[in-house]
Amino acid sequence: MRAQNRFTVLLQQIRAAGCFDYAPWRSIASLAIHLLLSGIAFVASSCTALLVAVPLFLLGSFLFYRIGWLMHDAAHNAVFANAHSNRLFAAMTAGILGEFPSGWRYGHDCHHASPNVLGSDMDQSERWDPARRYRSMLTAFPGIMLLTRYKGYYLPKTLLLLGLRDGFFCRRESPRTFLRELVTSVVSLLLQATAMVWLFGPWGILWFLAHTSIGMLYLNTAFMGNHYDLPSFEAAAADKLDYVELQIRTARNYAGGIWARFVFGGLEHQIEHHLFPTMPRHRFRRAEPIVRAFCEHHGLPYEVLPFSECIRRALRFHIGPSRA
Repeated sequence: MRAQNRFTVLLQQIRAAGCFDYAPWRSIASLAIHLLLSGIAFVASSCTALLVAVPLFLLGSFLFYRIGWLMHDAAHNAVFANAHSNRLFAAMTAGILGEFPSGWRYGHDCHHASPNVLGSDMDQSERWDPARRYRSMLTAFPGIMLLTRYKGYYLPKTLLLLGLRDGFFCRRESPRTFLRELVTSVVSLLLQATAMVWLFGPWGILWFLAHTSIGMLYLNTAFMGNHYDLPSFEAAAADKLDYVELQIRTARNYAGGIWARFVFGGLEHQIEHHLFPTMPRHRFRRAEPIVRAFCEHHGLPYEVLPFSECIRRALRFHIGPSRA
């Protein structure tokens, strides 16, 4: 079967199974619930002893940054059936987070168009830096999980740095929206910082910086296990693969059942997401057996591993002599 035809057949099966039935109320309710619960956790953490405050603060940041999945969905047109509503919802959720929706969308779309293609995949592209290699898992863990390497310098991995990158992309790729998104981002981040100072006093700025680092650790860790150590391609080699094979060979799913579904909100099904980025996240489980059978029929890998093993492999990917 020709490459284009086999994807068309798979798409027809996926549509017939109802995997593209949208349910925007789920995302709207999720946004309200996560804002409420994260607010409660932050307030509670400011009113108790440090031993209890730290896990409550971690919980608050975790719940707050799960809103990032909602922004991600809307940017993929996977919340509402029409593009205009998705753009509005993406702008709203990005505004809450302090992100540049246009800039983030550009970088992430490059990732989906060319996953693990050197020079084209914009998501965490420093993972291929030949100088970013470590001697052991002990040194790789902080180097990969907590730091980012840019032009030879190691910087703390925080969503503030991601915002700078996406602001640059926004200014270059979407200049008409740049000022609006810049103002929204600055106001949102100031409100977050002000809330932390109000809750924790002068130490609130440090809590705010920790908050943004927790968010980056959570969102980036979810991504790295799905992609980092899987095959990468030069552009010429990637061009020889059809869309289906490139997407499947550069993504894997996480095992874990209810736990994985709670933490990753559906994006543990990274193979389904990459094949059908506009599919609502809550439909991935329905699509899984169809995609798995498709891969088996066409001799394509369908890799599912526990999250812990995926992270170990991603860290081992960065162990070796530096080629700086």
